[in-house]
Amino acid sequence: MTEGNLLFRHRSATEPTGDGRLRPSSRGFSASHKSHLKKWFSRSLIAEGNELSMLRNLQASCRSSPSNDAVTMNNHLPGGRFPPRMARMIILCGLLTAIPGALPGKSLEIGTQNQIFIDGRFLAERKNVQIVVQQPRKTGEMMAFVSAEYLQVMEYDGVFKYFTLVSNDGSKWEKTTNNDPKGEFRYGIYWSVPERPNGVVFKDPKAPPEERYKVVSGMINRVWATRDGSEWSQLRTNIFPEQISFPRGMDSQNVCFWDEKYECYVAYVRANLEFEPPPQHKEYFKNSRFHNQNNHLRCVRRCTSKDLKRFTTGEIVLAPDGNDPIMDGVGVGDFYMPQVIKYPHAQDAYVMFPNRYLHYQQWFMAEDLSHLPTNKPNEVLNDGPIDIGFAASRDGIKWNRYDRKPLVPLGRKGQFDWGGLYPVRGLIVKGEEMWLYYVASADHGLPLPIKGREKGKVLSRVIFRKDGFTALEADYPRGEFTTPVLRFSGDSLHLNVETSSLGLVRVEIQDADGKPLPGFALSDCDRIHTTNTTDAVVNWRRGKSSISSLAGKSVRLRFELMYGAKLYAFGTQAASPGLPSDPPPGQEQSN
Repeated sequence: MTEGNLLFRHRSATEPTGDGRLRPSSRGFSASHKSHLKKWFSRSLIAEGNELSMLRNLQASCRSSPSNDAVTMNNHLPGGRFPPRMARMIILCGLLTAIPGALPGKSLEIGTQNQIFIDGRFLAERKNVQIVVQQPRKTGEMMAFVSAEYLQVMEYDGVFKYFTLVSNDGSKWEKTTNNDPKGEFRYGIYWSVPERPNGVVFKDPKAPPEERYKVVSGMINRVWATRDGSEWSQLRTNIFPEQISFPRGMDSQNVCFWDEKYECYVAYVRANLEFEPPPQHKEYFKNSRFHNQNNHLRCVRRCTSKDLKRFTTGEIVLAPDGNDPIMDGVGVGDFYMPQVIKYPHAQDAYVMFPNRYLHYQQWFMAEDLSHLPTNKPNEVLNDGPIDIGFAASRDGIKWNRYDRKPLVPLGRKGQFDWGGLYPVRGLIVKGEEMWLYYVASADHGLPLPIKGREKGKVLSRVIFRKDGFTALEADYPRGEFTTPVLRFSGDSLHLNVETSSLGLVRVEIQDADGKPLPGFALSDCDRIHTTNTTDAVVNWRRGKSSISSLAGKSVRLRFELMYGAKLYAFGTQAASPGLPSDPPPGQEQSN
């Protein structure tokens, strides 16, 4: 069971120790053999502690998750070992419930919502197709010099305007005076300030106007509110449990928003997991001031609150495992800065842009590291390169890292973005594009100024196509897939598709038993070709696009992808106007 598997994905788990520290287990890193570590990681991060994801209630057997796309079980097995009988039960339950609509008589309701490919939800049957993460295009822009990594970009909604930088086009940015912009602008960048450190702004739909905008800071364990950003009031303190608060976590940019799916506030925060080092490195880690003489790895914790008065201890939802960097028995790869966004343009879609940080350590590197800024007597080295990764989820709890390659890689040596990349909170959707901003920093592993960056860190961005975090790609020359049984409410079928010159796409509509419906067979479909658009309309029988006669009925969709075609998303649209493809300004920033 690995997170790369479309049917089975796991969540990592930890539990507080008696003295308030968090560690997955007392076993594992005390042995230096890498195969033992990998076995331990898969055991302890899947099944140890009270935060387990997939085995929580053995008494209750199997049940579908809230997103109805994967099996979830409640409780855990001591030691993380699966008895053969239980393993068979898990596999059986997974096969039955991992794909919505697999159970008899159950249809997946999609309405007119857009659908993206982030798991196997729509792959009830497939041949020669796979989900591939799409790396965005770097613009190479050096848009502004900034002095901090923890930034947030927002589309101006006409109310909140506490911004350090503003822009009309998202490319040319101007500095404001006292964070109070004048004149017209469309986008603003919020700067994490010392009095509200490491938090991001979110629009609270449950709050009165005078407290509509909130900032939750796990770093100092408080929450603030404001009407428009001009004046802030502190609402509460000690909102997170002590055992997960700083210095045991929270010391990076943390995210909070209201999630209507669960009708509660959800916080994604940094957690620091402790691991006992192997014998040959115990002396070195005695210098770890904040981590009880242990190695620690940064990861992502999810906490919830019904009223912003008190958050749960929550659970680790993204953490290194045995397939991530381990050197001489010590884990040296981190995943943090949890930039989680509930993507507003698709049904049940959460995306995350975490930092990926490699700890430089002298024992596995040939270079002399003595010159690095954090290489000091009686200190544990805290230097190394940082880039940006990608993960996605249907429910915000079970996350898939796919092939685990960087989403935004480092630039070439000497370029402004070759040392450290920090994702900026927020995603701007404009037309057929999505903009993700990042800060290129000299921190961690780059002690000398880089040409063009002497004035500070640099703001830049990458560009995706809309919905284009992933795509369904087929092997050459042909692949196909069929959805589970679903029901839609639109009048026409629309695709976000790229064929280039050779690619061809067709769609068949079947009944619930998999038989082609008259007039909607694959042979009836007009081939989609020579296109690269986020809105291609599917036609049958030479130009007929209406599928209104099938709305509300249980059907299956069969897609044929030929000669390198890519499918990013699909959905149905109503015949009548008035269903905007984009949310109103500022909605992207409500989470």
